[in-house]
Amino acid sequence: MIHSTVINNWLAMAKDDAVEIDPDDINHEARTNMWSFSPTDEETPQIHAAEIVEFIGEVIAARRSALAGEAMLLYCWHDAQCRQLRFSLVSRSHGRLPFRCALRETQDLSLIADRVVNGDWRNEHCMQAPSEQGDEQEVAPFVLPVFVVPVP
Repeated sequence: MIHSTVINNWLAMAKDDAVEIDPDDINHEARTNMWSFSPTDEETPQIHAAEIVEFIGEVIAARRSALAGEAMLLYCWHDAQCRQLRFSLVSRSHGRLPFRCALRETQDLSLIADRVVNGDWRNEHCMQAPSEQGDEQEVAPFVLPVFVVPVP
């Protein structure tokens, strides 16, 4: 059960929102169906990763019911630059997600929830510049973890 008022408010906004289906334009479909969430500083202590998992699970259940007969993908990720939890829907007929970076698709929603809640929102060191170490270190290529599930 979700105890956070903030997350319950997010759920009330998102669960019954209209879905745009545009099998000819993946970017239009993705932008139109996207939701973004981030708490204020005052709301952050109310939010826990387990409740984010439950929140997205309830959104998925609502979408499955609303999209009966449609072949779509719901996907969820942490947008670190914006410090947001985001999710959207695109038609499965596109055969891909609308990102232009390397992806690591996962079925583990807790990975995304932990990343956004504990790695970002509750992490006071998030978004701070790395310290100077004098030695150049090789930077690993960016790979975006994305939770993906077919709906309905």
